[in-house]
Amino acid sequence: MNRTFLTATGTLRYSPQLGRGGHTRRDGGSTLWWLIVDCDPELGRYLRHQFLLGHRRTRQLQSPLWGAHISAIRGERPPLDALWKRWDGATVTFEYDPAVRETDGFVWCPVRCERLLALREELGLPREPQPALHLTIGNTRVGGVE
Repeated sequence: MNRTFLTATGTLRYSPQLGRGGHTRRDGGSTLWWLIVDCDPELGRYLRHQFLLGHRRTRQLQSPLWGAHISAIRGERPPLDALWKRWDGATVTFEYDPAVRETDGFVWCPVRCERLLALREELGLPREPQPALHLTIGNTRVGGVE
């Protein structure tokens, strides 16, 4: 099936803090070597609403700690770390499939973004992250971590 991808923009944030200035995750890990794309909060609200409508409002869904976001680098210290934060605050354009999916309590949409893949390569990381690029819009677990 050929899906329609929509275009949106977001802001690059390196080593994003959680809550009131800390980098320690609920699972004890750190966000120091993370690169995320901050997405429009309204996009996250809309997609969460679509998820709830699709489940006839019988499910609970909470927003991620960072709001709607794409995780391009997830705790991987890059070989070329001197380039870390080079593009902090820059705007990036991406495409997303608005058909919401759920895996292990995380609710997300597939993403395509050549710029994020190029940034990973620029830092000496493998081009394709694992898991693949996706827009996290929420989770169904109270206290869930992504």
